[in-house]
Amino acid sequence: MAAEQAKQKDNDHKHETISSKGRLAISHAEHATLSMFELDKNQLLDTFNTTHIIDGLYASPGLRYAVAVQRANDLVEFIDGGLYQEDHGDHDHSYQTDPSMISFNISQAKPTHFDVNEDRASLFIDGDNSLNIPAGFLILDDHAIEQGKIVAEHTFENAMHGTAQLREDFVLTTHRSEAATNTLPDFVDLYHQHGDHFHQEQRFELNCPSLHGSAQNQDHIAFGCSDGVLVVTQSGENFTNSKIANLTNMPAGARIGSLKSSHDSPLFIGNAQRNYFYLIDPENQQMSEITWRENDSISVIASIAEQEEGHLYVIDSEGYLSIFAAEEKWQVTARFKVLSQTDDTFNLAYSHADETLFIAAKQQQKIIAVDLHDQKASTLLELDFEPNKITWLGIAQEHDH
Repeated sequence: MAAEQAKQKDNDHKHETISSKGRLAISHAEHATLSMFELDKNQLLDTFNTTHIIDGLYASPGLRYAVAVQRANDLVEFIDGGLYQEDHGDHDHSYQTDPSMISFNISQAKPTHFDVNEDRASLFIDGDNSLNIPAGFLILDDHAIEQGKIVAEHTFENAMHGTAQLREDFVLTTHRSEAATNTLPDFVDLYHQHGDHFHQEQRFELNCPSLHGSAQNQDHIAFGCSDGVLVVTQSGENFTNSKIANLTNMPAGARIGSLKSSHDSPLFIGNAQRNYFYLIDPENQQMSEITWRENDSISVIASIAEQEEGHLYVIDSEGYLSIFAAEEKWQVTARFKVLSQTDDTFNLAYSHADETLFIAAKQQQKIIAVDLHDQKASTLLELDFEPNKITWLGIAQEHDH
C-alpha cells in the first residue's frame, strides 16, 4: 500500500520542476518569532514561535530548512521552508508544501558558526569556559535534519570560539592550547571522519594566534590569525601548511578576521577592521590590499558572500552596493546606489532562484530587493515588525551572470 501511495505521489508530480522565486525567512528583532514569506506573490505564509530570540539565521545545505541559532540560550531549531528537491535517480523531484516547524533541535552550549560546503554543513559549538563545557562540532545535511539526527560529531577538551571546514571525509578544525591568551584557538588540526565520529590525524606545526575566520577553495583552506593568514594546502590526502604574514602597512591593530572564497578561484578575500579588504594569494604566498573606496570616511554597513557565484556584496555608508568578483581577483566590478537612508541596521540574504539581493532594514521595518542584473533597488515588503536576520530558502535555479 505504501509503495502504491509513493508511486501515486510521484505520478501526481509528473516529474515537473517547480519554478518559484522561493521563500524568505525573517526573524523578529524583539521577539522569539520567525516569519516566512512567499516571494512569488510577496505574501506572508506563516509565523512561527521559536523558543528564544534568534541570534543567527542560516539556510541548510539543500536550502530547505531555516537554521535558527539561539546562541545565547544554547539551542538550534529548524523550520522547513517547504520547497525542496529529492534525487530520484534519473531526475530531481521537486516538492512544494506549507512551511512548518519541525521537532528536531540541537541543545548544546553556545552554537555559533554554521559553515556550508556543498551538500553538508558544520555547526561549531563554542562550549562554555565558566561551566567547563568543552567545544565541539557536528555535521548536518538536509536528509539528516529531515530524519531528526546528526551525521557525525566531535567534542574537544576545552571551550573555544572556533571553526570547522569540511572537505569530503576530512575536517580542518581548531585547537586551543594552554598558551592561548583568550577563548580564540591558536592551532589547526586535521580530522578524518569514521562513521558518526572523527579521529585526529594531524596538528599543523605553524601556529595561528587568536584564530578567527576561515574559508576554503579547490586546493586551499585559509584561517585568519592575528599575525597573518595560515594556509593549509591539500594534495590528495596530503596536507601541508604555510603562513602569509600581515602587511607592514596595515592599520594599527588590524588583522584578518574574516575570509571568503570561491571554488572557481585560487584566491581568498580577507577583511580586517571591517573596512579593509585584502587579496590572499596562497600559491604565491602574497597578501595585497584591495582598493574599493574613494576615501576613509566610507565604511561597511552590511555584507554577504555567495561562494557558488563567487561574489562578495558590500553595502557602504553612502548607500552604495559594491560587488567584489572572484573571477576578477576579487576586485570591485560594479558599484551602484541601493539605499537612500543608511542610519539603520541592515542584514542581507541572497536568492538562488534569480539575481536578487534582499536587504532587511530594521528601523524602517521593510525588506528591500536589489535587482543585481538591472542594478536597481525597490521596497519589496512593508513589515509590521522589526526584522533582524534573514535567509532565502527554496530550489536553486540555473541562471547566467
